[in-house]
Amino acid sequence: MKRKGILILFLVAALVLTVACGSRTFNAEELIMIRVSGANGFASAHVNTDRAAVEALLAEESAKLDEGDEKGLQRHFQREAALNSLVFTVDRTEGLKNGDELSIRADYDHQLAKDAGIRFRNVRFKYKVEGLKEAQPIDVKGQVALTFSGYDGRGLAALSLSGDLDLYKTDFDFVFSYGNTGLSNGDSVELKVIPDNRALTAKGKIAREQTLVFDVRGLPSLADIDLFEDLVLIFDGVSDQGLVSFDTSRLPAEWVEAGMPDELPVRFTALPSSGLANGDLVRIKALVDEDWFAERGLTATVTEKEFQVTGLKEYPRNLDGVDLVPLFEKIEPWLERDLAGRLDMNYWNKDIKTGDPVSRWDYRFNQGVIRLFYGYDQADRSHNFLAILLKVSVDGVCLETVPYQSYYEPGDRESSTLYLLYLIEEVMYDRPLVEDFREINLRFHGDVELDLISGFKGQYGGNQMMIVDVPVPADYEYDQAVTPVVP
Repeated sequence: MKRKGILILFLVAALVLTVACGSRTFNAEELIMIRVSGANGFASAHVNTDRAAVEALLAEESAKLDEGDEKGLQRHFQREAALNSLVFTVDRTEGLKNGDELSIRADYDHQLAKDAGIRFRNVRFKYKVEGLKEAQPIDVKGQVALTFSGYDGRGLAALSLSGDLDLYKTDFDFVFSYGNTGLSNGDSVELKVIPDNRALTAKGKIAREQTLVFDVRGLPSLADIDLFEDLVLIFDGVSDQGLVSFDTSRLPAEWVEAGMPDELPVRFTALPSSGLANGDLVRIKALVDEDWFAERGLTATVTEKEFQVTGLKEYPRNLDGVDLVPLFEKIEPWLERDLAGRLDMNYWNKDIKTGDPVSRWDYRFNQGVIRLFYGYDQADRSHNFLAILLKVSVDGVCLETVPYQSYYEPGDRESSTLYLLYLIEEVMYDRPLVEDFREINLRFHGDVELDLISGFKGQYGGNQMMIVDVPVPADYEYDQAVTPVVP
């Protein structure tokens, strides 16, 4: 019985010895990494597990393992997990200065540590802050300036930094109290410089918030330009119905050819732009992209200007008071030739229906103008005409005929009245002169005056066409004189 008790005590002692030989204690204070950064009085502390120290301990443990020691390998993995569960906390992390004591606590997974057979000591300890340098002040006023660009009245202020202020500019806010654009010489620009001292002191620097005032100077003046100097106005159409357009080809190309019409730096409008008459005043307004011109050092102080309408064709609404003699003098030779040819073609007797002349006559005639009509399109008086109604009284004796084709026999007498309506088209088409016309042609002929006039007005009147009577010049009126024609 005594021997049995001794054996039990021996086994217990062996077990305790085995456990004691397999356990290990680590100093937590040796496994921490403490980093204190910043200036004295503004420093911050950061604590982490020293991964390099942990890896070194694990490497030491691994080197002691025998090949094939499965239990030892399992214990090694357990210790690695327990060491990796180690975390540190500190009671203060901000606003630190030399001499401050930090209370640090280590914590870990106790179950993992128990299974791995390890313990930690010094899980609570102190750390004294020391070696911090004083924060170096940054001379804000001496290291910030403003540069001014642009033109007087449209200037721009920009920061110009130097020294530490430039080096640590990301730790500052720069605020223009009242903006930094649209500046003129003599203006004051207020700049607030706001430091982020938390970031600066972490880098050993410090600065005070300051408000600085700068005077604007050195901006050149904008050059004044005349937008209308090379602008050409084109007046087109008929007086009272004229239109205006712009020829901008003499202006700088970049002013008038840069992109879509709405994107041009300058555009022009006219008021009024239609229904114009010679002598009217048209107000031209320039729509200016002031920013575009200012970027190029230019400005336009005059953006509106009046122009007088000139050069529109004058097409009257009637010909009262217009001397028509020059017109008749111009067309008289042509009318004489045309009339003679038509009388020879028997327009005045029944043989006109046969086509080519089949009879020859000895005739006398009396001719003259009995009506004049002036017609025009009310929407565009350049589309106009002058109608001349000619009355011709003819008395003749038949001299010879083509047998079986002529209506007459030699010796027959015939008297008749012929009406010829000539149309002079586009009167005053190129010059404001009634004798300046496009062409003249015979449009109607017959032996009944009213039928001829009715047919003429039916074809050329209506819609917007206006037809008015015109006095016949006395020298060209129809009279009773008879003009002999030699057969």
